[in-house]
Amino acid sequence: MAADSADAQLAELGAALLSRADELADTMLGLMRRDVGFHRTVALVTDDQLRSTVLNHLDFILGALGGPERAYDTAAAAATGRNRAAAGVPLPAVMDSYRKCARFLWDELCAEAGRSATVSDSGLVRAASAMWMVLDEFTTAMVSGYQEEIARQVVGRQRERSAMVQALIDGRLPENLDIWNAADTLRISLRGPYVVVCAELSSIGRSVLPDIESRLSAKGIASAWRLQPDIEIGILQLGPRPMLDLAVKELSAYPATRIGISPLIGDLAETAGALRYARIAMTGCRRDRARVTVFDRDVMAVTAVAEPDVMGRISETVLGPLGDLADHEREALLDTLEAWLDNGGSAERAARALFVHPNTVRQRLRKLEQRTGRVLSDPRAAAELCIALETARRAPTPAPERRGEA
Repeated sequence: MAADSADAQLAELGAALLSRADELADTMLGLMRRDVGFHRTVALVTDDQLRSTVLNHLDFILGALGGPERAYDTAAAAATGRNRAAAGVPLPAVMDSYRKCARFLWDELCAEAGRSATVSDSGLVRAASAMWMVLDEFTTAMVSGYQEEIARQVVGRQRERSAMVQALIDGRLPENLDIWNAADTLRISLRGPYVVVCAELSSIGRSVLPDIESRLSAKGIASAWRLQPDIEIGILQLGPRPMLDLAVKELSAYPATRIGISPLIGDLAETAGALRYARIAMTGCRRDRARVTVFDRDVMAVTAVAEPDVMGRISETVLGPLGDLADHEREALLDTLEAWLDNGGSAERAARALFVHPNTVRQRLRKLEQRTGRVLSDPRAAAELCIALETARRAPTPAPERRGEA
């Protein structure tokens, strides 16, 4: 069959079906309302909107049968995808509608070819190829338009939520906006308790907690996040059943950063104050130990960093007498004190942790007592040594002096 003859047969079929476009559109509308579960039970899209979309698609698809080799303008399909996403129609429902209407249109095409005296079997095959090619292009464009709209909505919601988190941590809400609306925007419950999380960034503006919102959500913890130049801030809603331990476990899976968690708060209006405590807890984290510090659970860590200048002076006063020792000897004494404190004051357990003999632990502790003038059997003296140690361990390491500098 010559190409021009085949094209003529396609054009004939397209024209015949287009002459029945209103009838076909009404039947397709009925199919969607009857056979597509979403459209049967939910009326987010009106009959007039559905029928108008069907007519536009019929006009293009059937018109394309007269020129199957031409480039397709799929703007209408992309617009349909965007409109359905904006209306809240699930993508599977849109795809189901396309499939059912395509099957019906193919049946009508076959029936029309059977009624025609001029359309051959090879012409029908050519018509099938042309129709499914157009439908494939249209479906792809529709899905792309749908995804573009969903992505736009997600970005918009994330911006709104991020701005709301910022307003809460700044201690100010926009005018005429109450805590109810704030919780709704953040997609978290108005019922606490909540905690504020503060994570240190390794580089400016780059998240150190990727996927944390989805990971927490999988554990039943709703959260909202805000990225700032130096820290990443989260508001976690722990719900009526406290889930702080689950949150700590998930956050501990990010070992490349220091993370602080505030005390529990019962009202979102307390977010700004809680952030201050979370930041202090973050600063109290030690890189050589647990990277997540909960404000209420590590009193010594928080005390050591709450007032850096004051605590630094106290640490120098208590541990200053060790300053004339060689660095390795001073560190050995502090490591031994820390192991002794970590093991409940047991020289034997401290020795096992340090891989030394218990007598070595006792000798080092006696030397520490002699140097500092503080006896560990005195609770007050032990507390002073403990606080001084915690502060010293968190003090920034001084930069080495460069040669040639005064």
